[in-house]
Amino acid sequence: MTNFFPTYLAMGQTFCNRTAELKHLKRNLESGVPTLLISPRRYGKTSLALKVLYQENYLFTHVDLYKAFSEEDVIRYILNGVGQLLGKIEAAPKKLLLLAGELFSKIHIRVAYHQAKLSLEFGKEKTLSIELLLQALEKLDALGVKRKQRLIFFLDEFQMVGEVTPNHALEAALREIVQKAKSLVFIFCGSNRHLMEQIFSDKKRPFYKLCDQIQLERIRAEAYIPYVQQAAQETWKSPLPADVLETVFRLTERHPYYVNKLCSILSRYDTLPTAQTVEDTWLQYTQENKSMTERELSLLPLSQRRLLMLLAQQKEVSGPFHRDFISDSRMSLGAIQAALKNLLRLDYLLKKPDNSYLIIDPLIKSTLCLDL
Repeated sequence: MTNFFPTYLAMGQTFCNRTAELKHLKRNLESGVPTLLISPRRYGKTSLALKVLYQENYLFTHVDLYKAFSEEDVIRYILNGVGQLLGKIEAAPKKLLLLAGELFSKIHIRVAYHQAKLSLEFGKEKTLSIELLLQALEKLDALGVKRKQRLIFFLDEFQMVGEVTPNHALEAALREIVQKAKSLVFIFCGSNRHLMEQIFSDKKRPFYKLCDQIQLERIRAEAYIPYVQQAAQETWKSPLPADVLETVFRLTERHPYYVNKLCSILSRYDTLPTAQTVEDTWLQYTQENKSMTERELSLLPLSQRRLLMLLAQQKEVSGPFHRDFISDSRMSLGAIQAALKNLLRLDYLLKKPDNSYLIIDPLIKSTLCLDL
């Protein structure tokens, strides 16, 4: 049976909606426009990028920088991405080694063919420099031009570049190649929205206004319904009643990860779930994750935890805060504003266009409301 509700990458037929975003990204790649995918965590940025890249049969490399703890790590990961792309450009081992040898020979990187793929060997005696990275990317771009091929570099968890580099020199070098490239096209995304916005929205940073931005919002209920009903039809040979759908969307607040998580649990049941079944399942899931959620929240200062608790008790809270809210919080206006600023920075809260504030993670909200 098809797993309609994956909680990691949504690939193939398990990818739901995002029609406008798919078209937008596809158009950008066709036009050679570098793109920033931005949203809170677990909204499906990586799935969106991979959906387009596989669907359109692009030659691409997906470089995840999450485990990069230094500038050299970042450079090494990106250089390995260059090697992965070479392996897609040329499949025949002998030709691939010859091609890679030509590209890397003058920048002192040894190449080998191991376990059916190209591997790069970095000499310990030579520091991996920004200049070396720039040379490799320029050579890769020239190769793409020569072969008349569009090559895609998908840099995931890109906020790590800002966290582990001592200055903005690496960002400046990458900006240079992104601007000059004729064959290479870049996609950037990351799980820390605040750090990503710093990199791409700060006028003093090299990436300022470099990319076209695609903002991922929560998927509309009308877009979810046909997909969920298709899964229900395959699972129980019957569509879900309207009140069941409404309960799923209300509890998860249409957060993509939690819609998939809740529906994945429900799909294990032998009989068609009722609205009460959905309520009970979400409550059980919240209770099972209570310790983990509370452990995460315990790392926050008391003022931030208190503000989250107060926000969880209300659907939305507008600012500036009313006197009643300030009174209930037993915090000064200044303390509320400081806590709010930090919760926004840490991606616990989302400020909506109408200036209201929403707790991003519905599991955190449900946990905070357990004993109310």
